[in-house]
Order: sequence, then structure tokens, then C-alpha cells
Amino acid sequence: MTRNGEITDVPEGYVRATHGGAFAASPGPFHAQRGEREIRLGLRVEAWHLNTAGVAHGGLVASLADLGLIHAVGVMRERAGQPRVPISAVTLSLDYVGPAPEGAWLEIRAKVTRMGGSLAFVEGVILAASTRVGRASAVFSVRGSSLRLPAQPAAVPGKKGGIA
Repeated sequence: MTRNGEITDVPEGYVRATHGGAFAASPGPFHAQRGEREIRLGLRVEAWHLNTAGVAHGGLVASLADLGLIHAVGVMRERAGQPRVPISAVTLSLDYVGPAPEGAWLEIRAKVTRMGGSLAFVEGVILAASTRVGRASAVFSVRGSSLRLPAQPAAVPGKKGGIA
């Protein structure tokens, strides 16, 4: 499965994904395939991905869902000629419906269902060895650099540090 840290049995048509920053490198490597309307992101389930039941940990599946859905938004924005901006999750919903065993190719097949000026709606199915193991949907903020965190709350009289 791996040779010199590289996955050697990636399905045909997939390329190494380079998005997601340092976090995505930790459980990965992930590989992507860009279809016309569907974006796929996947990885091979290895022994260190397993929980005590011997199947992929739910946190791995959730990370795959988050990264795959957000990747679909980025790809579709790029194809629409929109600038690259930070994209952040507003909501993420995930239903687990089956296990992903060691050695299985685990992937999400994501589709953007609606793209607005500030929000994107995405859904996907999660498969392990071509068997459905989950379903995910999300809403992402795509406001980009205009999205700012609120100012720190004002100091409360009589309290040190300014936050009650």
C-alpha cells in the first residue's frame, strides 16, 4: 500500500490533493478526482486510521467529509472564475451508515447544490470499497477576506482581563 510514504494503490484518475493545509497532511495523503459536476476526495484506510472496533475511526470519516465538501466548493468557484478566498464551515452534518474496513478506498463524492455570494451548499455520499458508509452535507461561508471576527468584548468593570 505504501512505499517511501507514498500510497501506491490509488484508483485510476486520482491525483494527490494539495489543499487543506497541514491538518490534511496528517490523516492523509488524500487524493482527488475532479469530475464535471462531482468532486471526489479519498484515501486508503490504513491500520493507524482504525478505532478499537477495527474499522475507520469516525473522526477520519468526518475529516474526509469536511475536506471533500470544502474542496468541491473551491473547485466550483475556480471553474466559475471566482477568486480564491478562505472558505469556512457554517454547518456540517454527517450520518454514519456503515463501517470502512482496513484496506478499503474511502472517498466522498461531493456536489455543490447551490452557490450564492456568501454561502455555498454541498452534499456528498461517502463510500468504502464502493459501499455506502455515510452521507454528509454542509453550508460554507465564502465571504473571503471580508469576513472578520468580532471585536473583543469590552472590559467588565471590576474584572481583570476584560472577559467575564
